[in-house]
Amino acid sequence: MANAERRCIACRGTAAKQEMLRLIVDDEGVIWPDLTQKLPGRGVYLCMQAECLAALNDRRLQPLKAKFRVNLPQWPELKERMLCILEKQLSQMFARLRVKTEIGRDAVMHRLWNNAPFMLLIAADAGSAVVRQIEDAVEKREQAGQHTLVVQVESRLWLGEKLGREAVAVAGMDVAGSMASNAGKLVKFCSWYGQLKAIG
Repeated sequence: MANAERRCIACRGTAAKQEMLRLIVDDEGVIWPDLTQKLPGRGVYLCMQAECLAALNDRRLQPLKAKFRVNLPQWPELKERMLCILEKQLSQMFARLRVKTEIGRDAVMHRLWNNAPFMLLIAADAGSAVVRQIEDAVEKREQAGQHTLVVQVESRLWLGEKLGREAVAVAGMDVAGSMASNAGKLVKFCSWYGQLKAIG
């Protein structure tokens, strides 16, 4: 049942449950995100697609009242809890992966000439010259049949903080073998975090 699908509480679309965010309601009627999908109790799922999050509000959370004793309104607070938990999870993941991460344009460009699957993290405010150089290298890798996963992150300061530096425009890491699972989660959580931040 690992690939079981769930229906999004907000937009009613379906997706594999591991690609969605599980929400649980505590005894006080407060909604909490469950990133690991392991907290006790019954849960509901949120698809975390940008369009769904942009339209999310307390009215869309009303169906929770059919299953739980939930206090509404609480969407603004729930969004903050989601951001906080994602920020904490991402900080922990980056701390574990830091030793396996190439940091900075020169290190990343050197690594891009290897054949293994690679994940690139590019800050949204990275300079256009750096972005162009990286995009050209990624395109050449793709033409040679080498897979590169590109993820945009919030800012150079944000990425630098996660990697123990002052500011980082670009970083990357191998995603072959045992790193594939970590990379998948990192991409998903970075995407969710970015989409939540984007809705203001």
